[in-house]
Amino acid sequence: MIQLSDHRLSGHRLIEVRSFKWPHRPTSLAIARLLGEDSFGRWLGVARGEPWWVADRSRVGVFEQSLVKGPGKKRILELGAGGGQVAAAMVDLGYEVVALEQAPTLSAHAQKLAAAPLAGQLTVVQADFYTVELAGPFDVVCYYDGFGVGADADQQRLLQRIAGWLTPTGRARIEISTPWYAAAVDGRGWTVGQAERRYNFDADGCRWLDAWWPSGQQEQQVQQSLRCYSPADLRLLLASTGLELQHVQPGGTVDWTQGTWLPVVPLGKAMNYVAQLGLASR
Repeated sequence: MIQLSDHRLSGHRLIEVRSFKWPHRPTSLAIARLLGEDSFGRWLGVARGEPWWVADRSRVGVFEQSLVKGPGKKRILELGAGGGQVAAAMVDLGYEVVALEQAPTLSAHAQKLAAAPLAGQLTVVQADFYTVELAGPFDVVCYYDGFGVGADADQQRLLQRIAGWLTPTGRARIEISTPWYAAAVDGRGWTVGQAERRYNFDADGCRWLDAWWPSGQQEQQVQQSLRCYSPADLRLLLASTGLELQHVQPGGTVDWTQGTWLPVVPLGKAMNYVAQLGLASR
């Protein structure tokens, strides 16, 4: 499911890409086993019969076309591309996109999208972004919904790789979870199909914990963990990566009392933000 809409922000033309894709996390396959393949596919938005939360409470990514203005064909790399919905939306704007995804089920769906008629070129690569060798450089590197897996050293290793993939004037856009939202939803749980889900927050490690288990069988719990960063934390993390923070774009949040998604809120209330990075000045 892809929805595109045009709007303006600070004089730049933007494309709002609404889609849902699972984070690039190893526990996703374990969660797929809990939900069942069919339910998991619907949850991801890569199977028929998408449930209401895929359409109405999807992640919203805003792609700023001014990042790739200028002559010549522009190349974009999306890390953890999920089912390829966002990559396909960018390709339909005429760009050349490489979609990198490790999970077989998701990369297979992205391959199906790549086979459809598109305005640009979509190349799907199934691989681990810590080890893959790619033919760069790229004008834009995107990573939505997944940054923070592993330790700080893992993030720095990935950021160093991103710096190596960028052109001299290239930009990276990375969606990052905020610690204040993760702390605010600590202990909140709900039912997803035949499974139970609960959020917790590790205040010492500044990590958002997301636990799943079959209903009534919490002893089979599977938990994924995501490191959260404020913009100040991110600046410290970037110190030896060859990248610098250029801009912060706040994301949205969930209104739990109304059960609705608010796509634009102040940074201090946002679930996440998109960090725009460029090569550090020498």
